[in-house]
Amino acid sequence: MKRTFSKRALGLVACALALSAALVVPARAGAGASNEPTPPSKPILDIGNHAARASELTVAQEYEAAHAELAKADPNDPAVVVAKARLALYEENCDLAVSLLGHGEAALSDEARLIGDVARGCARVTAATIVDKDEANGIVIRYHDEADRALGPLLVDTVLKARTSLARDLGVEWKKPTRITVVRDLLSLSAMTGLPYSAAQTTGTVAVAKWGRVAILSPRASNRGFAFRDTLTHELTHLAIAMQTHDRAPLWLHEGVARREEVRWREVGHFDDRPTPESVVLRGMEMKLDLPLDKLGPSIAMLPSADAATVAFAEVTSFVRFFVESSPEGALSKLLVALRETKEVDEALSRTSGETLAQWDVRWRAHLAKRPKEPLSPLLGLGASPPGLGDSRERARLAELLLGRDHAAEALMELDKVPSDLLGDPSLRYLRARVLEASGDTKAAETLLEDPKLWVASYGPCWAMRGRLARARGDGATADASFEQARAHDPLSVESACETSPAPGTNGKGTDGRSDPLCDAARRRYDPDIGRE
Repeated sequence: MKRTFSKRALGLVACALALSAALVVPARAGAGASNEPTPPSKPILDIGNHAARASELTVAQEYEAAHAELAKADPNDPAVVVAKARLALYEENCDLAVSLLGHGEAALSDEARLIGDVARGCARVTAATIVDKDEANGIVIRYHDEADRALGPLLVDTVLKARTSLARDLGVEWKKPTRITVVRDLLSLSAMTGLPYSAAQTTGTVAVAKWGRVAILSPRASNRGFAFRDTLTHELTHLAIAMQTHDRAPLWLHEGVARREEVRWREVGHFDDRPTPESVVLRGMEMKLDLPLDKLGPSIAMLPSADAATVAFAEVTSFVRFFVESSPEGALSKLLVALRETKEVDEALSRTSGETLAQWDVRWRAHLAKRPKEPLSPLLGLGASPPGLGDSRERARLAELLLGRDHAAEALMELDKVPSDLLGDPSLRYLRARVLEASGDTKAAETLLEDPKLWVASYGPCWAMRGRLARARGDGATADASFEQARAHDPLSVESACETSPAPGTNGKGTDGRSDPLCDAARRRYDPDIGRE
């Protein structure tokens, strides 16, 4: 998302929140985005229809069974040709999908045009990709940019832990391989998935789970990265839901479950429930941004604004949490299985819980009405900007330029004029800590970063500097935990990957004097330090 001020100071938090809120499954949204699936498939009623059965097997990632079903069908039937093209796209044989739909009656339907457009985009994007296959773990990762291969160990580790947590929570039996494509820009993300480019820009989409794989934006595409490990887990949740329900889950369930699961693969973090989704929903209701759960449209990534996407994600997150906490253990996994076998979500809900969506919605809203109102920081958006924000942006940018020219004392004078309540913005907190460090007041810099509860959002540079300062004073436990968070959010910065100051004059290597692939990739990125852009 473009800004007219420095992305490193005041306002980056809003950008980061929009990204996470738009992790869509066409989105950490982003959001986290999109994380939105296509409209649910209609139940297959004609069991003699080979094309329909093959398509259902395809979305469930039962590829061998889908091939076997299509082998029984008339190869000249247009529906069979479309089903073959869909299967080829799911198996990442994009060129075959293009050729199958290149001419003839099969290419005329709306479904064929959609698959054909995505297949052509997929063929363009993947034409020069680098592919790494982890045969033992059943993971295939494509990289649009070879420099992103350094992310491989982090990606594989995330996939393995996410598959384990999703199998535990949702009862899904994972089909292999798990396919991931790391793209370099939003245009490629759009081409690979069919999500409109304009929608990706509006809601800050950074990943999409669709066509049997996850396409995720490289962290290098954002100036300070994003929570790409949680984002990947969010998207893998969408794949799990599609497999388990044969892609019949409604959007609210897809997104609500994905937001719940995106953090359950790891230990509880400082920002997992900050702010609570309920507080965001209540603010959204005040702003008239809330929508009925069954009226969210085809994708949260296609809502009209990042604020609307943020509220929608909060709604579905809160609702699914309420459903899980109000139901017997295992209700969620049973609901997913029921959706595979029924025509409507109400039927599946009634079968597993005894109540329809409308009845659950009444109970959830009554639950919301009883909650005490929680204050939301103005820095989170969803309302008027905090007082003095415009002036503070200008002072922060001036401080950056002064620091970049080795005038730390003068930079600090500018930052001293910024209201203290704006220090909840971690991008500003990081800038001030860097200025204090350059001024020789390392202790004050440490104090500023010591308690993440004082930040309104997780921010890779804050974690990296916190870890670097902790390492210097001999606090290895804090350093290790901080750098783990830094690499989960901003893995391709020198400060995160190499555990060294990004300031000129440093050697760009880790504290032990050695480099590793991630550090090497960060140094090759040539990302200029603050004020030296």
